[in-house]
Amino acid sequence: MRSISYEKYLDKVYGCFVGKAISGNIGAPHEGVKMPLELPFMPEMINPDMPNDDLDLQVLWLDVAEKKGAAFTSRDLLRQFVENCHYSPGEYAVMRKNYQRGIYPPYSGKFCNDYYIEGMGCPIRSEVWGCLAVGNHRLAADFSARDGSQDHWGESIRAEQFLAALESEAFFESDVRKLIDFALGTLPADSKFKELVEYTVSLCDRYGEPKQVLEDLLFRYGHPDCTNMYQNMGITILSLLLGDMDVIKTSLMALNCGFDTDCTCATAGAIIGLIQGAEKLIDAYGLKNVTYTLGVTSHRRSDQIKDLAEDIAALGVEFTKTVNNEVTITGAPEVRFDFDPVPALTLTAEYAGMPSIALGGTCVVGLRVNNRTAKEKTIRCHVEPCHGIVCDSPDFTLCLPANSSAVQNVTFSLPLRTETVCDTNRIAVTARDESGTVLLEDSFGIAGASPWKVSGPYWRTEPICTTADVLAHFELPHPYEALMADSKIEGNETDRIRHFHLNYATDTDTDFAGDTLFLPAREERLVNIPQDSFRMDDLFGFKGPCAAYLSRVIRSEEERDLFVIVGYSSPFALYLNGELLARRDNCDNWTAENVHIPAVKLKKGDNRLVLRMTRANADAKYNVTFSYGITMTENVVDLCSVNPLLW
Repeated sequence: MRSISYEKYLDKVYGCFVGKAISGNIGAPHEGVKMPLELPFMPEMINPDMPNDDLDLQVLWLDVAEKKGAAFTSRDLLRQFVENCHYSPGEYAVMRKNYQRGIYPPYSGKFCNDYYIEGMGCPIRSEVWGCLAVGNHRLAADFSARDGSQDHWGESIRAEQFLAALESEAFFESDVRKLIDFALGTLPADSKFKELVEYTVSLCDRYGEPKQVLEDLLFRYGHPDCTNMYQNMGITILSLLLGDMDVIKTSLMALNCGFDTDCTCATAGAIIGLIQGAEKLIDAYGLKNVTYTLGVTSHRRSDQIKDLAEDIAALGVEFTKTVNNEVTITGAPEVRFDFDPVPALTLTAEYAGMPSIALGGTCVVGLRVNNRTAKEKTIRCHVEPCHGIVCDSPDFTLCLPANSSAVQNVTFSLPLRTETVCDTNRIAVTARDESGTVLLEDSFGIAGASPWKVSGPYWRTEPICTTADVLAHFELPHPYEALMADSKIEGNETDRIRHFHLNYATDTDTDFAGDTLFLPAREERLVNIPQDSFRMDDLFGFKGPCAAYLSRVIRSEEERDLFVIVGYSSPFALYLNGELLARRDNCDNWTAENVHIPAVKLKKGDNRLVLRMTRANADAKYNVTFSYGITMTENVVDLCSVNPLLW
């Protein structure tokens, strides 16, 4: 068992969050500039009045840990976020949306999160876990996984665990290269993130210069999202290795690499501050009474980083008496915590596939009841579905061993002729003992797959030709060649002929369904879209350029103004009740939010939403979601759609 004095422990925790605050403020104003910069340091860059989610959420997590102790759950953290954080960029909006639908971690980090799933949102929250799990990288990794699974999956969570392991060990090791090697040893051999770190270290050894390292990093790992984890963690690592452990030099190095600059700077600054301690950092840079400003609701005792560090250190000391048996902290003041009691029984929903259900489909859920007591329990469970969903096992009995769990697989189905499909479906579960006393009341969610009617595909030849056109040149050796004079394809005659043989044509300026020159498949059928995004390949097997229409009838109980977010990679037009909301005739790199449409009015009753998709490339990926604001806001989860088979 290793030992550290409380004085040294507190100084390092304090230094960690001083570094986090000042370096994060250096980077924050330039977030999203995806290019190398040449910015010099200016004292006004250190602006503690600027809130930063890198610190905001860690303060919320501390609030939870002080209340729940080391037994806090991912769901506890996510509830704290939903109730006390009022902004939702990127993956934060996804986890909020999933929570509100009753889809909890780890599913909240994966479902409907295909664009942001490997973002920086969770690696930037590692410091509180490294400090609370002082010298115990396994505990730090456990805490980090509970955190990261709220809004990420896989490699981003590993990146947070890597940082938390490094930071927990930095209380006993001051060589940053050794710390990186130590944290690498905690990652699985097949981790892509581990590969990134090893590659970055090798580039730093080879070049010793940040811009060349950045160039090679982006060549291999570059991503259009400025907040993507790979490129930004590479920037953080290179800055730590090449910044000479100078917090300003390191922060400027990270800043001048661009991309998610508040995160790269803040993480690097936090690690340097933790290694050097607050006293050295404050003396070196003349810092006094470093404060922080929150963009979330928390009732800390002051805005002083010193007070925040003391609160974190107090809880870290408490954990060394209970869950952290690898470190002792000597000379610590006595602080008593009165944690909430751990519930005797808890419910976990384990989805066999996606946490969604479609018309005519099923969703299999393992309902696991966890017994946290030292006594075996026999319970009778009742499941209460909603909104037309049917359950095959509404009542069952479980025998729960002491300090263990048992699971019952339940199949939920949604009959094909159900009138409406709700986005949110909360399934209530009640457990009673043999005497009928209620021991557990909880719920979980199943998202309703959006039901659309697809019409199409529609396409045409290029050039446009009819049977009469071909017959007019029937006596020629190759009659179709005579049609090429009318082709709109750019290039020479060979280009036009080969296009005629190998491709279809599409035209964003034409109303496809009403143009008799197109050859329609005239197929109309129900499609169920389980997540927010989808590709045209998901809807039908036709290949090549074409157009298709998706129609959805949304039923609203009242008139309301909502915002619409569209993601697209191929041309589209979106209509609501016959009114054009947005149209793009170009191709773009798909994101979860390419187009933000200002407030549109849903009328009371039925509203018809029509998406015209034009596949001009092999991707043709789209999504249409509703929100309460134009950006960084929560999504709407209470809409219902009318079964297309009934209209």
